[in-house]
This record gives sequence, C-alpha cells and structure tokens, in this order.
Amino acid sequence: MNLPYLEEFSLHLRAKGRSRNTVEAYIRDLNQFGEFCENVLKRSPLELERGDMRRFPLYLREMGLSPSSIARKVSAVKNYYRFLLLRGYVKKDPSLALVPPKLPKRLPRPVGEDIMKRVLEEWKPQGEEERLAQDLVFLLYGTGLRISELLSLGEEDVDFNEGVLRVRGKGGKVRVVPLHPKLYPVLERRMGGGGKLFDINRYKAYRLIKGFFEKAAGLLGVHPHVLRHTFATHMLNSGADLKTVQEILGHASLGTTQIYTRVSLKKMKEAYEKVWEE
Repeated sequence: MNLPYLEEFSLHLRAKGRSRNTVEAYIRDLNQFGEFCENVLKRSPLELERGDMRRFPLYLREMGLSPSSIARKVSAVKNYYRFLLLRGYVKKDPSLALVPPKLPKRLPRPVGEDIMKRVLEEWKPQGEEERLAQDLVFLLYGTGLRISELLSLGEEDVDFNEGVLRVRGKGGKVRVVPLHPKLYPVLERRMGGGGKLFDINRYKAYRLIKGFFEKAAGLLGVHPHVLRHTFATHMLNSGADLKTVQEILGHASLGTTQIYTRVSLKKMKEAYEKVWEE
C-alpha cells in the first residue's frame, strides 16, 4: 500500500533539515508499515485506531526484527502521524498507543588497564589544568565515584586515619569508600582551603577529562562515567566479589552491578582456559 501523503511527508522532513539518507530510511520503514496496514489490518492508515497500532510492534517481532529495528520503525510511524495531524489529514493520532521496545543498556567500553597506568603514573601534566584533569581521573578511577559525588566532596569527607571517603550518593545516602594509599597525595594536593576538594562544575570536569584522554592517550569520548565503569570492570577482573563492588559503587540493587560482569567475561574465559592448559 502506498501511504497517503508520503511524498509530502518526505518534503516536510527535508524542510526540517533531515539528510537524504535519513529521509530514505524513514520511507523504507514507512513502506513496511504500509504493508502491515494492507496485509494485516486491511485498512487505510487514515482510519486506524489505537488498538490497531498496538499490533504493529508484535507484527515486526514475529518477522524476527531486533528491538532496535522495531524502535526505529515505531519512531518513523510516530513522526508520520505527527505530520498528518499537523496538516489536518487526521483528527487524532493513533500512534500515541505505540510503545517502542526497551533497548538493552549499552555500557561504555572500559579503558584498558595499561592505558590507565600510563596516563596516571607516566604522563607528566603540563600546567595546572592538566594537573587538575589528571587528579580528577585518578580519583574517579581509584574510587568508582559518580562525578556528582566527587565534586560534592569536602575536606571533612576524607579520613586518612581510617583510609576511607564518606560519600553522599543518590537520595542523600552516605556510604564509605576505601582509599588506596596511592590516592593520598592527590587528595592532599586538593586540600587546604577548608571547603570542597574541587571548586569546578560538572561541565568543566567533563571537558577536562575528555581533553586529558585525547592528549595523553589519543582516546576520544572518555567521560566520567566511563571511568566509573572502568573501575568496576578492573575490580571484577582482579577477583573482587560482586557484593563488594556493589557496596563501593553505591548500587541499591546487585542486578545493577551485574551488568559489569559482561565485560569481565573475557577474563573469566581466559582463566578457565588456563586451567586446561596446566
């Protein structure tokens, strides 16, 4: 079935600045929706009800499409009906009933242990901003803190006698995070003013960390959460148990921490294979 006003919809997308490839992708997805209307519903797209729409994701799933492909096609249909409503071609938008499938969370790729060692122990910062960036990286990687948690730390939260940080996490919950002695010089360098350890905002922290990894390691797109993910992955690779990592990260659910074990599976397989080699 040729969808009504499809050519006009294409011009509408181009007028909004969408690229040629994007428009063509929309049309391909909508042509599949047209086939669904013709072969399954046997109704015009201008006559559909919300109940009809709910059948579309099921139809795509039965065809074996992945959740990401279904989500993309659902998005195309929703944009199409918003256009129809805007132009007055339909009086109501049945696509409001369309719910895209939940997509699995994509974890950032952790930075390799060799790279972390190089940028923290071998890289020599030039100037105060590079030193600040390196200190941020050192503490994020060394503690697994969220960037918001690190930037809210005050001098009173550091306990060198016990070797811990007292961290206020989500919901104001306080947890204790162990400190490795290698972190002491970094913390001492940031203390002395009686206030926060870092008097910068989150935007500047992101910019500093991103620029630091680009210059020190040639890595693009490294942001604070990548370092939290890297901390958790390296902990598990080193043999830490899941419950310990959960408590350090401040996860309310163990299931949240378990997502990091996917990355550690490679190390697990390597260890398993070594047993058979011995």
